[in-house]
Amino acid sequence: MRLYIPIADQSVACVDMWCSGAELLTSPLVVGVIASLGAMLLVVVGKLQTAIETCQDERECVIAERDAFRRFQTQIQQVEPVQLESLDAAPTDVGDRTDVMDVPTSPGDATLRYVLSAYEETVRAVPHYGIGDEESLAENLAAELGEDIVTSLATNRVLTPAVHQVIIDRSQQAINVRAELIEVLTEEIDRLANYQTELTEIETRRHNLCSHFGSVHTRRREAAFDVWCALQDLEAELDGIAEQRQRNLHSPPVAEPPSEEISDEQIEFCEYLYSDSNAPQYPVLSVIGELGEAIQTDKERIRPHLG
Repeated sequence: MRLYIPIADQSVACVDMWCSGAELLTSPLVVGVIASLGAMLLVVVGKLQTAIETCQDERECVIAERDAFRRFQTQIQQVEPVQLESLDAAPTDVGDRTDVMDVPTSPGDATLRYVLSAYEETVRAVPHYGIGDEESLAENLAAELGEDIVTSLATNRVLTPAVHQVIIDRSQQAINVRAELIEVLTEEIDRLANYQTELTEIETRRHNLCSHFGSVHTRRREAAFDVWCALQDLEAELDGIAEQRQRNLHSPPVAEPPSEEISDEQIEFCEYLYSDSNAPQYPVLSVIGELGEAIQTDKERIRPHLG
């Protein structure tokens, strides 16, 4: 399965919880800003922290899979493949692994059982495999290493030299894909942490600007103009961060699947990471959108003081 990252088209969402009730107070701007600081910092820190933890959990899962494929590959490399002189053996249905494990002992069958048992004890033993999933041994083996591997094992009931080498090669590809994905996830975690710092700083500066304006009692028009310009600068910074994030999301991070037979499906990277989590699908852009909306609200509150 290949992960593909198109440039995201993320619309900004309106967040108005921080100014609710301010109209009832004597100084809506000051009270609204005070109320907003905790809420907006919670948005910035909370959403991005959830995304970071999601990536960390996924990285642990991928590391476990990589290590399991390494163990499986090592066990297969220790098997001596069988030269076939005859293909008269009846096909075995590896979809029912119980039947496979219980077939009578013979050199050929033992080799088949060894392959399936090795896969079951390594790759399929990874804790997160099978959670909410009733995928059979054959289905999982086909998804990871290719339908042709399953077909060959079911047909020949032995590990031929050609299939032996293909299993080793595709196991290595599975290892390489996961090693690459681990690097991508590590980079994503680092980027999210940096964005969290940058956006928290912008939110703090927004709060300080509005608090300063609320404390000014003379020359309000000049103060409003200065704060307005500073808020526009913050908007420009947000635009720059959003553009940088879009560039981060531009290139596919993971190589082609181990086998063309596995899947032609392409999964967008943020969907792969965040669709089943509590984080937004585009956590950085979501936070930028909410901060941008908060700055727009601040500017609308200040606008009457400019005239």
